[in-house]
Amino acid sequence: MDSVAAYLRPLYQDLDGVSRTDDVERIARIARRLYDAADDRDFELLLAFHRLGNWLEKVGNLTRTALATGIAEEELHRVAASIRRLDQPRSDAECAVAAATIIDAAGVRGLAERLTRARREGMTIDDVARAEMREVEVPEWFSAKARTMLLERLEARRAVCEKIVAESEA
Repeated sequence: MDSVAAYLRPLYQDLDGVSRTDDVERIARIARRLYDAADDRDFELLLAFHRLGNWLEKVGNLTRTALATGIAEEELHRVAASIRRLDQPRSDAECAVAAATIIDAAGVRGLAERLTRARREGMTIDDVARAEMREVEVPEWFSAKARTMLLERLEARRAVCEKIVAESEA
């Protein structure tokens, strides 16, 4: 998997030069806590590629990736199919990755990222804080463990939002 990580590292570079590799690794840590399958290569490949969205499906990318990493094209086709299903995951591995992505965005870190985008979108910090205090519906495919992790992060996020709103009203 080291050769895969080395191959993917430049692809996780944003136009502004910021690397999204930390995001991928953080989501992978959460997903591994949710999915207990030792040596599941498809799961590890899904973790490595999921943040690229449909990139594998674009002309030439799958073959180029296979040649550069030594991963069989059929494995990469399975990964691409799993990535397509992350909105409505079917397998336990897909559920773990999809849930980890939602959990990662649900906490205080997700709030901080939302606040950094707020001004570009014409919103104030108070607007974001009030919007982020709304109830969040937990997908039915979430496991009990994922549900607990999500609710803990949402509660931490809500507490920060309440403090922001209280300070603006004081």
